[in-house]
Amino acid sequence: MKAPIALLFLVAWAAAAEAGYNRPALQDAFDPNALRIDEGWHLGQTVPDVSVQTESGQSRLYDLIDGRPTILILAYYTCHGPCPTTIRNLLEAVRPLEGGNYRVLVLSFDKNDTLENMRRVVRTVGPVPSSWTFGLLSPEDSQRLTQAVGFTFFFSERDRAFIHPTVLTFLSPNREVTRYLYGTSPREQDIRLALAESRDRIGRLNELVDMAALVCYRYDPSRSRYVIHPALIFGGIGLGVLGVTGIVSFMYGRSPKGGRKQ
Repeated sequence: MKAPIALLFLVAWAAAAEAGYNRPALQDAFDPNALRIDEGWHLGQTVPDVSVQTESGQSRLYDLIDGRPTILILAYYTCHGPCPTTIRNLLEAVRPLEGGNYRVLVLSFDKNDTLENMRRVVRTVGPVPSSWTFGLLSPEDSQRLTQAVGFTFFFSERDRAFIHPTVLTFLSPNREVTRYLYGTSPREQDIRLALAESRDRIGRLNELVDMAALVCYRYDPSRSRYVIHPALIFGGIGLGVLGVTGIVSFMYGRSPKGGRKQ
């Protein structure tokens, strides 16, 4: 009788040890790419006109966009990692664009965030242009907006933090999703081109210049940045080869050894 009991005890102990051993492994095996947005599905989608709690009171999202290209950051204000870093880096990256005809909206998806949390973040990142707005979303509106742009998040009990994509979402004046830029350190050039891509109406002279620059660049989703269009590269190489060939032919024709009569 003692042998079967001991065997059962040994099996139970081994199962518990195996479960304890595999739990961290399963957690550590989480693939961040699972949070990447399905751009093919969400690009071109219109965002809902949710209610936003700002420092000055309740506002509607469409009123905050105000018919201008908009950069949307979905974050939470108790974050100590990528959220404040992204906000600070974006603030620095758009300094050359100050005065431009665009908006920046930083909205919290965390139902537990408060105005005091929001004010603390604003104080931390420093002075922001008047074109920036920080706000809070209700749980219902947070769900509507995040689903519309494909933004997925969940709370990790182990890390005591939200796991979410670090992404800038660009919206057109018609409130449609036009581009995503990933990472905590956006480049000024990529922001400028993404804003130009978001405009669906005639802009001012400097905006037209940016829109013309789009002809020379294309968006590379694998690198989440704009790169020089390959056609320009190969075209430039072709012109260079033709130019060198023409120069060599011209110099050879001028040379006495090239057969020119004296």
